[in-house]
Amino acid sequence: MTDQIKEYLKDCLWVATGLFVVRCLISWPELVSNLSAYTLFGFAGEAIGVTSIIMTIYERFLWKYNPLSKVPKLKCNYEGVVCSTYDEIERKASIEIKQTLLTVHVTMVTAESKSKSITATIEEVLGEKQLIYSYLNTPESGYRKRSEIHYGTAMLCIDNPNEISGQYYTDRKTTGNMTFSESER
Repeated sequence: MTDQIKEYLKDCLWVATGLFVVRCLISWPELVSNLSAYTLFGFAGEAIGVTSIIMTIYERFLWKYNPLSKVPKLKCNYEGVVCSTYDEIERKASIEIKQTLLTVHVTMVTAESKSKSITATIEEVLGEKQLIYSYLNTPESGYRKRSEIHYGTAMLCIDNPNEISGQYYTDRKTTGNMTFSESER
């Protein structure tokens, strides 16, 4: 379990505990006069239900506005170039990143192919924040004689979320460099 998930679960526990205490305080006269395990379990259920809703909304959307969050906030769209060691040709590419607090999905499109992430994570590697993802690349049918469907892994430095760059390697034993800048689209 990553530190990010542990921190999220700890936050969920604190919110649930706080909501439980507030619920008990609201119904304090009822608790004092008629204390029962059934009532306490009911209050706990309410707190857990409300916590689930709050934390789901936070994980999907609100975390981006938390100034204390250490998770880099990536832009949605990037434009740039990919240069393979196979033929040393620079190809224009675009990347779309869909990110929540706990998940990242990457889609890269060139004139010849489309790659979609299978797994993706943001980690600190040797002092740099890195977007690391494994992907399946599916070239268009006209390019498959020289570029088969293949798997690969990419590591992009995201210390500056406006400009990201890094390397990739594939199961075809090719490697390359990628450089992207924030797109206006």
